[in-house]
Amino acid sequence: MSLTACQRCNKCCTSFGVCLTIFDIIRICNETGKNPAEFIVLIDDYQPRERTESAVKINREMKILVLKHSETRVCSFFKNGGCSIYDFRPYLCRTYPFVLKNGLLSDVQNRACEALWYPKGENKEKYLKDLAIYYGQIDYYKKIVDEWNAKHVGTLEDFLSFAIKTVEKQK
Repeated sequence: MSLTACQRCNKCCTSFGVCLTIFDIIRICNETGKNPAEFIVLIDDYQPRERTESAVKINREMKILVLKHSETRVCSFFKNGGCSIYDFRPYLCRTYPFVLKNGLLSDVQNRACEALWYPKGENKEKYLKDLAIYYGQIDYYKKIVDEWNAKHVGTLEDFLSFAIKTVEKQK
């Protein structure tokens, strides 16, 4: 039997750090009323890495913005066996475990899922749509980060303020 939908094993929520873009941060803040410091942690940039979110220069060190998580990588929004921000979760979460390769869905390198599955029909179309949005956001986030890294030095709060203002100017 071929599986066509996520089996909700929650391995993705309990195995990895989740990279964020400014768009994810804005959406989570707007929906939860939380301050970014309540749900973001900075980790050192490392190479090679599977994800393409840009590293940000924070106090002269290259960092990746990720959702807070436990030492065992359980997401801080994983509550009572599920995602407490599911409807406005980061696009990385929405699109996992897939990437686009030549316009087709392809597995990420390190798939945490207990069972192999591939979406079909409307579910597949949703993944394709979300991946297009995600890649567009990553591209725009990269431009914001590149500008920040080239011209600014500061704290996470300074970067977030700069990035949010940049996004708001584009609306």
